[in-house]
Amino acid sequence: MKTKDFLEKAIEFAQSLGMVENGANKKKKNVVIRKNISYDVGNIPYFGFIRPEEQLSGPYSDFSLVFFPTTIDSNLYVMSLGVGSEGFRNDYQLASQPGARRMFLKILPQESCYSSFCKPDFTDIETAIAFGDTIVDSGVNLEKYKSVLSIGCLIDIEKKEDMDYVRAWIAQYAELRGWASTKPQRKNVEQFISNCRQPEKNQVQQEIEVVNLLGSRKFVILQGAPGTGKTYLAEKIGKEKYNEVFLIQFHAETSYSDLVEGIMPKLGITNNVVYERKEGILVEAIKCAINNPNKKVLLIVDEINRANLSNVLGPVFYLFEPKRQCVTGQGIRIESLGDAPLNKIPENLHVVATMNTADRSIAVVDFALRRRFAWYTIEPRFFGEGEGKELFDKIARLFEKHASDSELNLQPGGSYFIADNREELNAKIEYELMPLMKEYFDEGLLSSARTDFSDLFYQEIHKPLYK
Repeated sequence: MKTKDFLEKAIEFAQSLGMVENGANKKKKNVVIRKNISYDVGNIPYFGFIRPEEQLSGPYSDFSLVFFPTTIDSNLYVMSLGVGSEGFRNDYQLASQPGARRMFLKILPQESCYSSFCKPDFTDIETAIAFGDTIVDSGVNLEKYKSVLSIGCLIDIEKKEDMDYVRAWIAQYAELRGWASTKPQRKNVEQFISNCRQPEKNQVQQEIEVVNLLGSRKFVILQGAPGTGKTYLAEKIGKEKYNEVFLIQFHAETSYSDLVEGIMPKLGITNNVVYERKEGILVEAIKCAINNPNKKVLLIVDEINRANLSNVLGPVFYLFEPKRQCVTGQGIRIESLGDAPLNKIPENLHVVATMNTADRSIAVVDFALRRRFAWYTIEPRFFGEGEGKELFDKIARLFEKHASDSELNLQPGGSYFIADNREELNAKIEYELMPLMKEYFDEGLLSSARTDFSDLFYQEIHKPLYK
């Protein structure tokens, strides 16, 4: 397909999404199309969609969706969202919103043949992008633009799956610019984006991945916001995949004696105080694993970061090493396990812990412990279908639009939206979701989302977030 033919197809498709190039039929012009596809010496050919205020030639500003042919009438193009060489005039606020980056990142091809690239900050138009080898070897000269390209990849327009990506990216740019003005156009935009959007993992996929992680790494922490089903998933895996399960929930007063062992006072027969050794739940699990080598044993530690981990783990911290190389005679001496030092956790004992990423007041897990565990994030999702599905999707979109990477950990999970009827859902909005979001805002979190959430809650239950 020649570049001119590809350009015509792209324009025809964009028109089906509401693009208006020349203000035809009394419709307001919403785009300028650059058609710089000459191969003159010194010229870098491209075509693309830019803001309607810009000129047909010369330097321009703000975001554009551009296509660079690698050679004359080649099938290979670099497709990219970039910023004009004059920088930002109207789009800086848009670029500063995490949602602008995420909307294209979700439709960015993942396979290595696409040589995909993405800047962590779309407001950065100073740092040059590092292109992959496939783009470097393709023959396209992007040296002039490598600091203003934000996200992109290499596509082959003769491949159906690559043309699906082209349509998805044009649709995403249409959504970014608000081209669609009719219901069919908006439906087309959403359909073509969803065709290439990376699917969210369902519960079955999550369970398979966590089970595989436990098999290879032995020690796994499930992290996520409240209501995402971390504890439920841990207990389900324990019930279905293990012969014996031990459970402990950490809190501020959890100590070494609760997890490993300690000396506990109690009243004797003559009311005198006597002391006896108490086994912690880790020792119980270790003994079970040692005495039953053919059984799979799981220890679940719920809310692992609510305790002072240095005090709770003490010297057994040394044992949490998935690929530990044992040295004879070395290890940790635990009285409850006899005289022989313990130098590793038994192979048939696995540990899965949960961690609430939204609670900012609790202990931070140090880097040394992080290295010893595999970390698996449970992202918020709605459980099945029901009354709260639409509200969950609306709130998820606001988090996607406004939240920083760390603030994504604050998104309420699906359990906040489970309701049998509208009356129950309204009560959850008023007494659970609104207080939660208000607390976030009062702590200075998600500050750019305050108005959007306030409007959403008022539309849902006609009650203001702030009085």
